[in-house]
Amino acid sequence: MPTQPGPILAEDWPTEPGNYVLFLTLAEPLTLAVGRLGRFALALGHYAYVGSAHGPGGLRVRLSRHLRAEKRPHWHVDYLTAALPIRHIHAVADPRKLECAWTRQLLALPGASTPIPGFGNGDCRERCPAHLVRLPEDCDVVRLAETLRA
Repeated sequence: MPTQPGPILAEDWPTEPGNYVLFLTLAEPLTLAVGRLGRFALALGHYAYVGSAHGPGGLRVRLSRHLRAEKRPHWHVDYLTAALPIRHIHAVADPRKLECAWTRQLLALPGASTPIPGFGNGDCRERCPAHLVRLPEDCDVVRLAETLRA
């Protein structure tokens, strides 16, 4: 089940390890405080956070955490998901870590950018500028999610 149309329910996701993209939409300007990274002004538009879930409980446990608004911040993305609703999730059960490949694909889109340098890439081995991408304005996130590949 790579995409989740309709209501997003964590129990719909597998317990296997995998990779995911959270698609979020910001309808009004926001200044986001992200732990030690600092405070950042985010512009209106579509955003994608790319992550992986290779710990116990796999995708189901990780996505369940991201879907909860009330949580103690542990990762950079926790600050983002506490402030913005997740609009769409693309997830693939796969033991390989695909988050850097997917981040590169998203950043290659004309008009895509890195809104917060260093966001979500604390354990990144491929030196991605961030795992949060501001998407082009005319982006169809459902179609975009279907194009992501290893």
